[in-house]
Amino acid sequence: MAQRVLTALAGIPVLVGAVWWGPPWLTLLVLLAAVLGVREVYNLTPPGISRLPFILGALWAIALVLAGQAAANTQGLLLASLGISLTGIFVALLWLIAFYRGPNMMVAGIYLIGGPLYVGFLLAHALVLRDLGSTGSSGRNWLLFALLVTFAADTGAFFTGRSIGRHWMAPSISPQKTWEGAAGGFILSMVAALALGQLLDLGSSPWRYGGIGAVVGVVSQLGDLFESRLKRLARTKDAGSIIPGHGGILDRLDSIVFAIPAVYYLVAMEFSP
Repeated sequence: MAQRVLTALAGIPVLVGAVWWGPPWLTLLVLLAAVLGVREVYNLTPPGISRLPFILGALWAIALVLAGQAAANTQGLLLASLGISLTGIFVALLWLIAFYRGPNMMVAGIYLIGGPLYVGFLLAHALVLRDLGSTGSSGRNWLLFALLVTFAADTGAFFTGRSIGRHWMAPSISPQKTWEGAAGGFILSMVAALALGQLLDLGSSPWRYGGIGAVVGVVSQLGDLFESRLKRLARTKDAGSIIPGHGGILDRLDSIVFAIPAVYYLVAMEFSP
């Protein structure tokens, strides 16, 4: 626990600083997270699947992240991501047909294609969210809001589950998750959203902040369960060991990659021309 807390105390200021200053620091941080995330997804393939081409997945994820940085709006992000992904799928299928010699080619293809989409496309929303609005502070504050509310949901679920958790939510996927913990995460995410909405002066109503907080409280925990399912299929406890006390990069991104796109699409219409 002590190592986990120390790592968080060191990492959170770096993340908040990158969000505050924006490109190129935030872009570089998201690119690094995407590349490391793809590597971990490819290492989480079920037993028997042959090694997947990390370079292909990394380049695909990098292209998706850069599309998020370059996109001016939702339409630009989706169109650029579609073009990149169609190209990536074509190359991936060629690689599978020409070079893959292991069992379960279909499963290998799902991981090969899904990894960059799961990590690269979803993380790209952090960059397009950062650029929302006519002033630099609008998108910056919404991205800080999304991250901090997600952290609140994770923290609430963790400590509530440890203290009063009794009813298991999905023991075959994540043995430590309880319904009490999920409720604690949900409640704290809404409380944090109400407080942060006022603190960051996001210019909306408390009802909207609470509603977005409720959505984050749900989707962030779904993201956690999704990554836990990947680990169960791979028969491993952690996605990696790169972050002391936390595991792999995916063990920290699992909630964020679902929460940030949710916040982005919930607020993007407000800034649409």
